[in-house]
Amino acid sequence: MKKRDLYYERIPTKLLREDFRLLGTFLGRVIKDQEGLAFFKIVEKFRVLSKNTLSDKNKRKVLSRISKEVKKLTPENTFKLSRAFSHILNLLNLVESLDASRKLNEYENPYFKSKNQNLFIEDIIEGLFKNKKISDKNIYEQAKKLDIGIVLTAHPTEVKRRTLIQKYANLIYIMEQRHLYKKYPSKIIELDRQLYSEIAIIWKTDELKRTKPSPLDEARWGLAVIEDSLWDTIPKVYKRLNDIFRKNLKKDLPRDFNPIQFGSWMGGDRDGNPNVTAEVTKKVILFSRWQAAKLYEKELTKLIQDLSMEECSAKIKKATGNSFEPYRVYLRPIRDKVRLTHQLIENHLNYNSKLNEKKLIQNKHEITIPLREVRNSLKLNKGDHIANADLLDLMRRVRCFGINLARLDIRQEADRHEKLLNEIFKKKSKIKYSNLSEIDKIKLLNKSIKDKKFFVDKIKLQNKENREVWNTFKLISSTPNECLGAYVISMTSNASDILSVYFLQKQAKIKNLLRVVPLFETLDDLINAKDVMKNLFKLSWYRKLINSKQEVMIGYSDSSKDAGKLSASWHQYKLQEELRAISKKYKIDLVFFHGRGGSPGRGGGPIQATLKSQPAGTVNGKIRITDQGEVIQQKYGYKPLAEYNLCSYIGAVMDASLNPPPRSKPNWRELIQNMSEISTSAYRKYLNQNEDFIRYFKTVTPHKSLGKLAIGSRPTKRKNVDNIQSLRAIPWVFAWTQIRLMLPAWLGTTEALRYGSIKKFKKTITDMEKNWPYFVSTMDILDMVISKVDPEISVIYENNLADASLRRIGKKLRFQFDALVKLHNKITPKEVVKERKQFRKALFIRSNYTEMLNILQANIMNKLTNKKYTKLDKKFLDDALMTSIAGISAAMKNTG
Repeated sequence: MKKRDLYYERIPTKLLREDFRLLGTFLGRVIKDQEGLAFFKIVEKFRVLSKNTLSDKNKRKVLSRISKEVKKLTPENTFKLSRAFSHILNLLNLVESLDASRKLNEYENPYFKSKNQNLFIEDIIEGLFKNKKISDKNIYEQAKKLDIGIVLTAHPTEVKRRTLIQKYANLIYIMEQRHLYKKYPSKIIELDRQLYSEIAIIWKTDELKRTKPSPLDEARWGLAVIEDSLWDTIPKVYKRLNDIFRKNLKKDLPRDFNPIQFGSWMGGDRDGNPNVTAEVTKKVILFSRWQAAKLYEKELTKLIQDLSMEECSAKIKKATGNSFEPYRVYLRPIRDKVRLTHQLIENHLNYNSKLNEKKLIQNKHEITIPLREVRNSLKLNKGDHIANADLLDLMRRVRCFGINLARLDIRQEADRHEKLLNEIFKKKSKIKYSNLSEIDKIKLLNKSIKDKKFFVDKIKLQNKENREVWNTFKLISSTPNECLGAYVISMTSNASDILSVYFLQKQAKIKNLLRVVPLFETLDDLINAKDVMKNLFKLSWYRKLINSKQEVMIGYSDSSKDAGKLSASWHQYKLQEELRAISKKYKIDLVFFHGRGGSPGRGGGPIQATLKSQPAGTVNGKIRITDQGEVIQQKYGYKPLAEYNLCSYIGAVMDASLNPPPRSKPNWRELIQNMSEISTSAYRKYLNQNEDFIRYFKTVTPHKSLGKLAIGSRPTKRKNVDNIQSLRAIPWVFAWTQIRLMLPAWLGTTEALRYGSIKKFKKTITDMEKNWPYFVSTMDILDMVISKVDPEISVIYENNLADASLRRIGKKLRFQFDALVKLHNKITPKEVVKERKQFRKALFIRSNYTEMLNILQANIMNKLTNKKYTKLDKKFLDDALMTSIAGISAAMKNTG
């Protein structure tokens, strides 16, 4: 069997089923003890009923029977039943993570190694060494200069409370111990007692977030993932990569190699989020510096305790005098400065005491330089083993995490900058900036950037929003450069949008300018991006300004919402080709920043296949990628999976850089271009020409309730307008995923595949499916979507919520989906369909439990339209609805 990325659903194992059965039994005991025998029997009744959907061929009839039983439930029991099935699905996710960890450990066992279905970093890089077209020197040089930016964002798609995430982590630990001590009965008895207690606590804990998080809360959660998991994982990943080169080339990578850097948008992303202000961003940066200092203090203290030996280098001896504990004496000053940084920031945040920035750690070299001297000294005195243990791990952490764990990007909409420039130039020169042509805007900004006259601070800004934007630039100027990443401009449509940010940075007297990253999001922006960047690259002064280095961000969410998944992905591919050619012409070092979400409708997918499907010459060892919402916890919340996923990034980037895919053939491009146009037309026809379709979305999906979920600090809409265009991509995708239609990931594709499957293109499409990684990846993601869609579930929602005209819409959508499945199977080689089917088996285990929550949700939405309920019963139903949304999200895994 072909080895695949862990992203794919894997074939369930016997141990997975046993673990699930065990946790299910404990949950049943807890429910019986806490809620009584009568309610336990209700849960068992519906659990058994739900299993019938797996065996009965007349699924619609079974679902209808369950729905009739659900209608008889009281609001309180409806809520409790939603909780029960939601917990079942979270426990299933837990045992799948545990099982994945076991499979990853099997890689080191020679017996299992050949049987393992997962693709490891060792497989990828050793495959490169075996490729005679790639020299060992090239592989080594590529590894040395790897620059992978993983940016954690606060996109509101993680519905689980952090409290429960921690408790699920406790359960995993207990289960790991249970497997370790499985032959020790007394240990098992104690561990089972702990299991019962933990599940009882989970059951008695409110799983709903009752208040919206602040941007600072979101930053705390993001940094918690670093502290709980990534902090320990990074040294292991770096050691593993170094071991591969030691094994194959008999030499180490350079001591300062640092392939991965973490970034963050939490507290820096103000795009459509009025809650993120300059003051909030300042607090988030200080909090992240506080967190980093706390972690470094702990590690340095441990190091000081460990390094008790006297023998040292002449340099350290000179610095420490005649001390018999020279390493301890030598490291105390930096430990004390880190401790002071921690204390001063804490006092400032908690008690508003004045902060003296000069007393704080300003850059990571303050920590790495003394550590390097200690390491050199140890190596000179036969202490290689000691030098390459905890000390080297700490040095690698410092290089990766810096002084605030994750560099904060600032993101703002292009029109907010234009609005500020309007006020600035109107007051300074009586120029209406927004009325200028694009050429005149560029001329004005060029002159203003070169003039080096600072005048914005002298202007009294009247507009509150403009003052806020300017305050952000002033904050950047007073923040250590190492704390910040890029300045991202959302909705970039012109070259002047980029220059305006450079102008504002210059005016704010920012010494080390943040790199300015245009984000191209809509279909029109993707198409026009080539001209926008060309207009800049041809200016010699701009090339000098950016030092011939440019980063460009590609938006997956809004382009898919705007034009449909198939068309968006093709234009994203083309954009990279176009910018690759332009940057080569003007000798620009280009880096792509991929703004991917978790769901297929927002660019989600396995990283190895995704990078392999990018155009040749667009990775080149450098890339930035967002990880959002629930994906952060799934990828990095559990250490074994975090290690695998970080290694996957490294392996995927190296493979895409050194062994890129073949250039696409002209007939492939012509066919996909035509399919893309057909897909866009069909997709937009639904959105723009069918009022009943929009009404279907608003009536049948729980999209209105998503706004009540307290899962993010930002509003669900960019503007306070009630239309689909103003709705953000996340709630759009989230809502369709809830009712199991997942429309954003396939709508419009049926018509495109119908065109591509005609006899005239049979050879071309077969060739594409076998030889073009971009198209293979596109079809593979589509297959995953097909396996998660359940059109019969939408019928339940329609029966509860829709009128006759809306049911006709539903029937039409199901017809389109059925046609899509047939066309997909017709185009895809039979052996590929068979292989993919094996990897989707895990989905069928969870399917019946998810269906149960869907039936509950549809009935709850129906009941909430009935005004006869008491205040308490209505609260039970509201909570039941929120719980069902959370449960379905857990089942689908990649909801946003």
